[in-house]
Amino acid sequence: MKVANVVLNDFTRDNRVLKVSTALLESGHDVTVVGLHRNNLPRKEQHRAGFQVERVRIYIPGFRFLTPFKWAELALRIAIKYRKYDAWHCNDAEAFAMGLLAKWMRPGLKLIYDCHEFESERNGKPGWLSRGVRKMETRYIRKAEEVIVVSPSIQAAYESRYTEQGMQRISLVRNVPHARSLQTQSHPLRKSLGLGEEAFIAIYQGALTINRGIETLLEMAPRLEGSNVHLVFMGYGMLEPKVRQAVEAFENVHFQPAVPYEEVLAYTGDADVGLVSVKPTCLSYLYCLPNKLFESIQAGIPVLVNDLPDCVALIEEFGIGLRVESDTPEGWYHALLEAESKSPAWKVQAIQGIQSAQQALNWELESERLKAIYERLQPEG
Repeated sequence: MKVANVVLNDFTRDNRVLKVSTALLESGHDVTVVGLHRNNLPRKEQHRAGFQVERVRIYIPGFRFLTPFKWAELALRIAIKYRKYDAWHCNDAEAFAMGLLAKWMRPGLKLIYDCHEFESERNGKPGWLSRGVRKMETRYIRKAEEVIVVSPSIQAAYESRYTEQGMQRISLVRNVPHARSLQTQSHPLRKSLGLGEEAFIAIYQGALTINRGIETLLEMAPRLEGSNVHLVFMGYGMLEPKVRQAVEAFENVHFQPAVPYEEVLAYTGDADVGLVSVKPTCLSYLYCLPNKLFESIQAGIPVLVNDLPDCVALIEEFGIGLRVESDTPEGWYHALLEAESKSPAWKVQAIQGIQSAQQALNWELESERLKAIYERLQPEG
């Protein structure tokens, strides 16, 4: 099949789109990632994995009052150019809306709606947009050959909302990383930050943005002074300046710039515990299974998690972490002290569960669900 994997970013850091595209290519499909043209990136290129990347340019100027016209231009350009593909893999609600336009132009187009989050309940979306997404899904989700979601709770919510609206099929394809290669650099994180093997490192890695618990962790930072617990932030985003300020103010806080995807697990595995501190400010966050949780597992370290139902269920199933009792600076501080006091025995005790989780939660296994979806789309005969 000729598949357009449509994503509304410039496809420079989107690891899920990369993994999906590679898996479909391995299954024999002709894959093109369709993204946005930005930052002097090439309009067309062949990715090192073997699929094509095409970035669509918007010509309407970037003035705020012209935003609706910019989106209309983008939607028309993508819909018209890629409507003759066999299938669209629509990443998030906005790409699904464009897919609906393309399907209106060519009814034979097959749409896969890949919901990276609970799309109508996402963090930071204005109310009018969330209501618009829900209305779109209620009316048109039946147009998707398959809906893909990333956590069991989101799957249950979509089934509750949209089964009676004609939703055809839904599948869980979690955003898990590849199984970790044994060939990793020795102590890359500690060497980068100048920390010895005796330091107890708690790592937050991922997007440095609002409602991920970063502010709470930074508020906790002064309490760590004089202890053996070191708080490391690895990633990039809007809160990076605040993190850097804390690094300057406190000896036990450190910043590691984002590393290439293939090095994430080596750096994460050099820590003692991973932190999942997402604030349940919306249903999408409450029901999340974030990348950092799975990356900590594949990296071989236990995790501390907020009271997020799917995250807690997973760590309790495998015995690989602890739930933080109170999502406050004091709560996180006491959880870290408890983890540090149990180390290294805690990590050793969690090894068996971590190994079981690694075998069950890796992209090599998870991608089989994705491949099965596209097998069902293939014309018979």
